[in-house]
Amino acid sequence: MSPVPPHCQFSCGLAPPYMDLNDLNKVWEVKPLKKVRDDEAREILENVAKQVQPIMRKRKWKVKVLSEFCPANPSLLGLNIGGGAEVKIRLRRPNNEWDFYPYAQILDTMLHELCHNEYGPHNADFYNLLDEIRKECEELMAKGITGTGQGFDLPGKRLGGFSRQPPLPSLRQKALAAAENRARLDVLLPSGPKRLGGDSSIKAALSPIQAAAMAAERRLHDDLWCGSKMLESEGPCESSKASAIPESRHISIVGTNSKIMWECCVCTLLNQPLALLCGACGTPKDRGNEAKAAKAWSCKFCTLQNSHEVERCLACGEWRYSYGPPVSMTDPRIGT
Repeated sequence: MSPVPPHCQFSCGLAPPYMDLNDLNKVWEVKPLKKVRDDEAREILENVAKQVQPIMRKRKWKVKVLSEFCPANPSLLGLNIGGGAEVKIRLRRPNNEWDFYPYAQILDTMLHELCHNEYGPHNADFYNLLDEIRKECEELMAKGITGTGQGFDLPGKRLGGFSRQPPLPSLRQKALAAAENRARLDVLLPSGPKRLGGDSSIKAALSPIQAAAMAAERRLHDDLWCGSKMLESEGPCESSKASAIPESRHISIVGTNSKIMWECCVCTLLNQPLALLCGACGTPKDRGNEAKAAKAWSCKFCTLQNSHEVERCLACGEWRYSYGPPVSMTDPRIGT
């Protein structure tokens, strides 16, 4: 049997020939776009790949290609294709290929897309995992650990401290640099209440309605910029333009699904049709509201849904059983 040509090894799902076969749980290859400052884009992708490598090794995650993309949809920031076959991340701001997003935001997008290796939808399990690896990433960055976290990947330090006392200005500079680094890390990956729905201790102190609202807001926010959820229903994409699904199309899908689901009367969460209890607050499904909705009548002029107890539309005042176009009424004040 003839060996597989080097240029075909990656497309066949094999590791590149230069890669250590004992350490495949990482990003295999980075691909920036052929645009201006592509060397900087490559460096950003490489730094992100090194930073998340300890997290990927711990969970045995693989990403064959980490690539840059610039989809037509300006709100689309990340995409995970095939559970890690390729992760696409937007590095540059829309309509300005010279301006890169902050490294903090790019890294956080990568952590989000890595969670799609484990879970497809933005559900509770997904966000628990995301909060977990965010915390791990914060700890790794605080310790300066990247890559394999072994040997020369760690910053070198002299053992035993200083042989002589360093000058006082040097100590002050080091203390100032350490304080600035701590502040930078707090901004880089914010924790606690700053993170949208990301602190379990905060959520534990919330009422069911508040917790449901926080979770719904987080899902809505992530569904807008993360294309991985939309990709599941649309199938694999062939290009960056194909992966950019218009927002109006996505909203119509959500609207179609919402007609099938029922809304909780307490926390307004949309639940599955067969669910008897609300998934957020545990409120039983209110069948009385369904009966009332069935008895409601729609105005033939303004389409408002009115209660069956009223005879005239609450919006336009037309009679319930009227037909034909609205009758124009003259303002009694005219001509006086």
